[in-house]
Amino acid sequence: MDGAQLAAYVLHSRRYRDSSLLVDFLSREEGRIVCVARGALRPKSNLPVRQPFQPLVIEYRGRGEVSTLVRAEATAPPTTLSGRQLYCGLYLNELMLRLTARQDPHPHLFDDYAMTLAALQEGVDTERVLRRFEVKLLDGIGLGLLLKDDSQGQPVCADAEYTYNVELGPVRASDADRQTYGGATLLAMRSGDWVGEKALAEARRLMRSVLDHHLEGRPLRTRELFR
Repeated sequence: MDGAQLAAYVLHSRRYRDSSLLVDFLSREEGRIVCVARGALRPKSNLPVRQPFQPLVIEYRGRGEVSTLVRAEATAPPTTLSGRQLYCGLYLNELMLRLTARQDPHPHLFDDYAMTLAALQEGVDTERVLRRFEVKLLDGIGLGLLLKDDSQGQPVCADAEYTYNVELGPVRASDADRQTYGGATLLAMRSGDWVGEKALAEARRLMRSVLDHHLEGRPLRTRELFR
């Protein structure tokens, strides 16, 4: 869509040469794209690309791995996050950078991202917000969790205990298994409507394990912010 207007957010920006920025955008129409924002660091620049969480409309030109930003304008006030909510927002951005491919559009995932930022700004419980987004992110990029049936093809039972295998899904736990998850938690994650501290704690533990698998052991820097 060279020259087209794209709805976008800044995921990350870093200095490029003396006065420019290299910016990773999440766009609704084209997925993640990387652009050079020439002159963005100059005092008179009106390009609003230095900070994340700002809804934008952008245009770029060029093809290949890195394009040139032609225009960027704010379409709404920036999402204001602070404290733990800010850490959560930065965590979302790092997940998007690490798990999505360039120029691979997922409009529903873009909308989920925008709604998640809004929920964080409104002060909705961060644990529920993050777990729901993680599940939707994996679904959106084709790595969704298997939560309906267990490894034997039987429906997940709310009263049973399971381990989780990324390739096979839930596996009925034995007495020797230490890392287990309640069937009620798995079903709640599937529906996106879970309650209770036990379910949230188990969901957090499961998502960390699954994400680590897909990240191939490479640590997420933003996790350090939550300590």
